Order: sequence, then structure tokens, then C-alpha cells
Amino acid sequence: MAQRYAALMGALVADAASMGTHWIYSPERIRTLQSLPHFPFIEPDAHHYEGVEGYYAHDKLTAGELTIYGEWLALYIRLLSEPNVETHRVQQEILDYFGPGGEFIGYVDTPTKALLLSLFSLPPEDWPEDSGSDDDQNPALCAVPALVALKMPSEKLESEIDRIVGVTHQNEQALACAKAFASALNEALRSRRMEPVLNVLKVKCPEPIMEKIEQARGLSGDVNDLSHVLSIANSACHLADSLPMAAWILQNSSSYTEAILNNIAVGGDSCGRGILVGAIAGACYGFGDSEGIPISWVTTLQCGEALAEDIEQLLHSAGGAF
Repeated sequence: MAQRYAALMGALVADAASMGTHWIYSPERIRTLQSLPHFPFIEPDAHHYEGVEGYYAHDKLTAGELTIYGEWLALYIRLLSEPNVETHRVQQEILDYFGPGGEFIGYVDTPTKALLLSLFSLPPEDWPEDSGSDDDQNPALCAVPALVALKMPSEKLESEIDRIVGVTHQNEQALACAKAFASALNEALRSRRMEPVLNVLKVKCPEPIMEKIEQARGLSGDVNDLSHVLSIANSACHLADSLPMAAWILQNSSSYTEAILNNIAVGGDSCGRGILVGAIAGACYGFGDSEGIPISWVTTLQCGEALAEDIEQLLHSAGGAF
């Protein structure tokens, strides 16, 4: 299977794999859960969050399902399969899917709530195209793997990031980080080598994030561990920390499985980081063998066949074999 398919599926699988430990901010607690059967695809359980810092958000989900991050990516995959999809159609589909009476059931994050409130407050003909909120968190990355899969020229890709990500996020740092992720993912598809991928990610990021990525990647020897990287970047939802943490995770992993398990081990917003980590690791390592996405993980993904069909349709729309 082609790398674009692996990048998209890699992001979706990473999100689902992280769901059972999502927003546990205790690496020690996560280590105790690794002995559970079928880890990392474990059922969400409120008891796992007791006595540690964390937020239990996924009581309505079962193992193998997507969180809202994966659901966002899945929606973008479907929407962007339509050539030249208009912004207002994107907004309407978001409202229909995530809003009251929509198909989505589960935790709704801050930028999604803000967008839904904004759209509800106006008649559709008055919806602004730049409807996003001033938010700098990980949901800004969710459209990127689908946009990159369309194989657009770089200027067109940046323009589409401004348009599509701008529906949910009107924040300079969020848009810059989405573009940095897109550049890094394109490099992963081109070279399949992690070192140049992370170099591209670093140089394309805003300067304060660039410096954190350089610090995190510079850790070596006895100080190259989670406790030291957490002194540089935390494990929460903001992009200024998530991108440096993701860079450290990818640099210190040699396979897709290792990258996803290392991402989960960090704790915090593992699902949000998983979109970036899973897409880049999928693009670099592909499927199967000792390094690629485990086929058993793909088959664990609920609604996996439908997601695969949607990915195939997106890639078909982009042209070329997959």
C-alpha cells in the first residue's frame, strides 16, 4: 500500500490506540496499564484515572473507536474527497455531524464547541469563512493528513490550510503549526527518513517552538528520557508543547509501533499528538513487517472497512494509484 494511505491510516490507528489512556497525566499509571490484555487498545475505565491527574472523557466509547481527533480527520477525509468543496459546505457538514442530533456521540473539545456556537448563532448565509476561534491546541492538526494526501503544490496547500483549518482555528500559531506539520509529512512521503522529516518540522515552526524542538532533540545519554523532555515541553494540548514532544517521540522510535507506544507512555493529550505522530510514522514505516503499522492494529480499528473505503476515495480523487 502506498505511503499516503499509510499516513492516513497511521493517524487514525494512533488516535484509537491512545484512547484508553487519553488525558492520563501520570506516566507511572500508564505503565501499570500496559499489562492489561490487548494493550494499547483497552476499554476506557474511570478507575484508571483515580488518584492521578487526568480527565476521563471517553465513557461512551469502546476499545478501537476514534476520539474526536480521529473523527475530525475521518470527516475531513470524506469532505475533501469532493473536488473543490466549498467552505460553507464544510461548515454545514461539521454542524450536521458534531452538532445536536448529529452522528457524533462523545466528548466535544473547546474549538469545536466554539465553532458550533458560532454557526448556531447565525443564519447559514451569514457564516464567515474564517469562522474559527483563537485556539492554539492540537485539533488544528486534524485536517493536515487529508490535505497533504491530495498532492497539491506547496502554495496551494498552504492556502488550503488557511481555508480549511481556518474554519475551526483563527490563530496564527495554530495555522503555522499546521503548515509545519504538512511540510514534515510531505518530507516523510518523499524520503521516508525521520531525520530530514524532523529537520523540516523544526525549521518550519514558529521560532519559540523551533527552539523547544531543538532542545528536545538535543537530549542524549543519561538525560534522554521522559523526565528530562517533560522539563522542556509538557504533555498537554497546546501546540507549543505537542510539536516538540512529538519530535522527541519520533526521534527516539525506530518503528510505527514503538512511536505509538512511546506517545502513549508520555501521557496527556496522546490522541492529539497521535495525529501527527501516527501520520508521520505511517508515512515513514508503511504497513506490516517489523517496522510498519501492525495489521492486527488496523483490524482492531472499529469501522475500519468504512474508513479504508473513504481513504481510497480521497486518494482516487487526488489521482494516481494507491
